[in-house]
Amino acid sequence: MNIFGFLAPLLGWIMEWIYRFIPNYGWTMILFTLLARLLMFPLSIKQQKSTARMSAFQPMMQEIQKKYANDKQRQNEEMMKLQQDAGFSMTAGCLPMVINMFVIFGVIEVVYRPLQYVLLVSKDVINEMVTLANETLGTSLDAAHYTVQNALINLVKQNPETFSDLLGDKLDSVVNFNFTFFGIDLSQVPSEVGFFSVAIIIPVLSVLTMILVNVVTMNMSGQQMSGSMKVLPWAMSIMFGFITFTVPVGFSLYYTASNVFALAQSIVLKKMYNPEKIKQQVQEEIEAKRAERKKKKQVKVVAADGAEVVKDVSQAELDRIRLERARQMEDERYKDE
Repeated sequence: MNIFGFLAPLLGWIMEWIYRFIPNYGWTMILFTLLARLLMFPLSIKQQKSTARMSAFQPMMQEIQKKYANDKQRQNEEMMKLQQDAGFSMTAGCLPMVINMFVIFGVIEVVYRPLQYVLLVSKDVINEMVTLANETLGTSLDAAHYTVQNALINLVKQNPETFSDLLGDKLDSVVNFNFTFFGIDLSQVPSEVGFFSVAIIIPVLSVLTMILVNVVTMNMSGQQMSGSMKVLPWAMSIMFGFITFTVPVGFSLYYTASNVFALAQSIVLKKMYNPEKIKQQVQEEIEAKRAERKKKKQVKVVAADGAEVVKDVSQAELDRIRLERARQMEDERYKDE
């Protein structure tokens, strides 16, 4: 198992449960994707809300970066002040993306090893099947290779009697395992079967839908990407495009379905948290907080001669007075050291 695929046992159990009711690997993958999207929808709502709010702060942040371009310390201080005044976090929308990445790697692991995670054949039996296939059928399978379990399923379909003793009551479920989806064998690896195979359709669709998701998401977020952030979505598209051509087609089907559901989800989320409406709301919140900070408050201040004086001060002045008082008390406490 790859280090990021620790969710594979759980995801495999869910897929195995769906497969019992709909014995087709392709439709199982699509229904699993829909279920995963529904379960993560609350997190997606949080991410959309955070992204929409960030679009309101972006011009302010850019203004600070431009104004203090030559003073990084002051720039950081002003950024911190903006975050405190506005009450937002730069990393608030990261959690859904991190979870989605772990789900993707978990799905890849399941697609690599359907014999283990969906059909629930133990690792020991799988290793024995590899040995038996190499000795009896003249194959040269590598037990550690990521496509070996897909190959084993196809070998069992062709030679059920060879594996009957090893698989026992699991034999029928492996023989009847439905790998096809609209005539496409989801166990095939595009880079191995050639670019003129019909199996290439699904990986191409996964890349095209991912590009469409990037375009729609950026337009709906209300943010203006710049620098590396502008390039990142396209770099991710290239990376996953490469992955889809080097792994079984089942993963590409999952990713295509995920992208289609993501598009529908983006439309719903924009109606819930429209960036333009959130911008106006944030501006009103900031203005209200600034007005509150400028309001005068009556406080007692100790003058230089020790007398208490009542003064009208703003929140900013009060914060400064408290800071000075704290420093005086600190100096007084440690004056003998």
